[in-house]
Amino acid sequence: MKKYTNSVIALFICMLILTPSTVYAEELAYMPAFSVIQPITGAALPNENLSDSLTARLNYYLVDSYTNGNIDEQQFNEIVSSGMVSENAFFANSVFVGDSLTVGFKEYCQTHSDSIASDSTYFLARVSSSAKAAISGNALTAHADIMPKYNGKVQYIEDSVSQMPNVNKLFICYGMNDLTSSTPEQFVDDLQTLIARITTKTPGLQVYVISIPCIMSGVNNGRLNNKNIQTANILLQNTCTINGWGFINIAEHLMGTDNSIRPEYSSDKYVHENSRAYKIWNRVLKDYAFMEITK
Repeated sequence: MKKYTNSVIALFICMLILTPSTVYAEELAYMPAFSVIQPITGAALPNENLSDSLTARLNYYLVDSYTNGNIDEQQFNEIVSSGMVSENAFFANSVFVGDSLTVGFKEYCQTHSDSIASDSTYFLARVSSSAKAAISGNALTAHADIMPKYNGKVQYIEDSVSQMPNVNKLFICYGMNDLTSSTPEQFVDDLQTLIARITTKTPGLQVYVISIPCIMSGVNNGRLNNKNIQTANILLQNTCTINGWGFINIAEHLMGTDNSIRPEYSSDKYVHENSRAYKIWNRVLKDYAFMEITK
């Protein structure tokens, strides 16, 4: 039996080496419908605990689970054949919605080979965009210059998402522009309204809310400051728990001891981020995917 087990593991590792990381397949049928809520700790989180390679981490998990009897041969083979053991299969058929921070992450994904994005990962983001503008009655007129475009056309976000082929996951990150004029409570209400409009138009979407990243110390723009960002993130976390949405805590991986963004991650000494910050985004998203796949 031990010889057979070793042969299976050896075959699995060979498959990982020979199979490109851009091979995608349907997610495992037995994956639970609920999503992971990453906790808000109120403190900076260590980035050295984040793995660069999702493929390697899943490999180790599966080998360990099989050899320790936590999964049987059938489950092992299902996971191998599913195609989920790759850097970006979890993010296939997904859309990232947001403002300039998401625009920056899109640019990172387009220029880095370790990106979580694939050919079926969409980005629906625009500089200065906000949840408040997206749900307003004049979104396509007064706010047309900050509304995300799809196929070159400005339209309601829920309409754009509904036109994307086979999309089954929504990753959404708003708040920076909302909190300049809205309270944290008003922003979270607006985001819930926007998500409801998107999921009504595209039923069955798995929803993942990305925390609002912190900004530079001492910066204030209306209601936008680190205290309100922290309040909004706690409210977002609670909202995700109630609605069964995932919550991805990127903010605290970019945070210093003063609860502001670490200067080395800022591109403008204000709210925007550089490629070092987006490398952390990429790694946190891979970490989240590992938790979702293995939960």
